[in-house]
Amino acid sequence: MSTYLIPIKTAIFLFPFIAFLFTFPFAIYQYRKHGYINKLRVFILYSFLLFLITAYFLVILPLPKTRDIRSLQKAGTKHYQLIPFNFIHDFIKETNIDFQNIHTYKYILKDRSFLQAAFNAILLTPLGIYLRYYFKKDLKKTVLITFLISLFFEITQLSALYGFYNAPYRIFDIDDLILNTLGGFIGYWIAPMFTFFLPNSSNLDKNIDLEVLKVGIFRRFFALGIDWLILSIFLNKNTNFIEKAFGIFIYFILIVYITNGLTLGKAIVRIKIKGLYKKLTLKEVVLRYGILYFGIIGGNYILKGVLTFTNNELIYSVVSIFGFIINIILIFHFIFCIITNNRFFYEKLSHTRNIIIK
Repeated sequence: MSTYLIPIKTAIFLFPFIAFLFTFPFAIYQYRKHGYINKLRVFILYSFLLFLITAYFLVILPLPKTRDIRSLQKAGTKHYQLIPFNFIHDFIKETNIDFQNIHTYKYILKDRSFLQAAFNAILLTPLGIYLRYYFKKDLKKTVLITFLISLFFEITQLSALYGFYNAPYRIFDIDDLILNTLGGFIGYWIAPMFTFFLPNSSNLDKNIDLEVLKVGIFRRFFALGIDWLILSIFLNKNTNFIEKAFGIFIYFILIVYITNGLTLGKAIVRIKIKGLYKKLTLKEVVLRYGILYFGIIGGNYILKGVLTFTNNELIYSVVSIFGFIINIILIFHFIFCIITNNRFFYEKLSHTRNIIIK
């Protein structure tokens, strides 16, 4: 059992890091395709990702301590088993069960060959469930996909982890292909038993009105991150204050006004700035981003400059206390708005908000 626990623990440990890398392309795809992110879809797809990672690690782990596998194996060691249903022969050969005595059947659950065959059948059973419920695959496609994934696992073993080791440390077994594919087949048929309490995956986006759906803070920060990544190409650490201010004015005010609420980051995640009317006014854009970038960020930049160059202790103390109080108020305001999903003060003053593009 400990042999199986090591891969499972490793998968659980690495899952947050792999999921983090998966999150950004996943979010962009969801925003582009559906216009929003459905929480149930997130749970389904991330659980599917965890299952795939766990299944893969169960196949390749634990790894040998040396890359020189060949020196540990006897001459003529076979790295493949191509006789179908050989696991049945192994079971009959190794088991001490008396098939005429029903009381000995309980020992099947302790038999090595039976447990190994059962594990291989169970390994990809969840895949059949996912393929039928969420991905809407029919039986033939489910069996084919399960077979191909099983084949990928077996080739991984036969190739010695794609050539990392100088010889395979596990064998390519045709029975594993058969049992894994059987597991997918079983998963397809038992899927309704596990998903009867879940909504139909085709109806996850039913009755969703994008016009009234609020834009979440993650989506806004994601778009902002893309925008600043683009700006950082032009505004590096050697750029002076005037050049930075000019770049921000062009990108966040002039371009947003011309495109009627869009930046590249917002366009990627399908959101835009909306004012009181169909067309954004220059006043609305200037108020929104002028307060944010030239008022809040620019104000802090000026305060920092005053503290750097002043030699007067009184001025230094007053400016420090003033800056601290203002920033604490702003931090609490932003936290409160994020928690309550309300607009920030500069959005209310400019009568603007983020909306989802249909």
